Amino acid sequence: MTTPVAQASIFSPQQTVYVDPWAVNPLLDDAEQAIPETVAYARAVGGDPPSMWDSGDLPPFTASGVDPQVVLTLLPWKMRHAAAMNASAATVLNWVEEYGHDSGIKMQSPGLGDYIARFRGWLAGKWVNPAFQGADPDTVAATENDLYDSLFGAQEDAINAKLAALNAANPPNPRTAAERAARAAQLLGRAVR
Repeated sequence: MTTPVAQASIFSPQQTVYVDPWAVNPLLDDAEQAIPETVAYARAVGGDPPSMWDSGDLPPFTASGVDPQVVLTLLPWKMRHAAAMNASAATVLNWVEEYGHDSGIKMQSPGLGDYIARFRGWLAGKWVNPAFQGADPDTVAATENDLYDSLFGAQEDAINAKLAALNAANPPNPRTAAERAARAAQLLGRAVR
């Protein structure tokens, strides 16, 4: 394992996270630091997070014939899919030499986009791990509450404090519910005529 690199979170760009660019599942490392409540919710409703490839942490083979275990673990995560799809062993090995120590390098590829999309879908509760046996309703409810509190708790507390202050300054009408309903019906009756 290498030393994690400080970077803006992919999921919450205002936060700095520390991610190892050579990690097996770097999006999980990012999300666990930036949005832990969302990760807990995603685990509760979708099981384990998606891996970099549909088949697992590494592809079963590469287009170039280069051993995935040997080469792809030497490249930063944002280059692995492109390297796996490249048909030239010489190019892939050149990339290992040229970019193997560059934690910030990124090479677009359909596989990288798919990994990111699956991971975002998992966080949103739209992607479920095929091995997942189903969600426990109590666990889901608890993680939904934690997620809600992490997103809206402070805002909800501020709104409740403002409402309490308004109610203290302007006490509610002492009329009973029946009196208010009768008065509303009377006013509506006038409006209809």
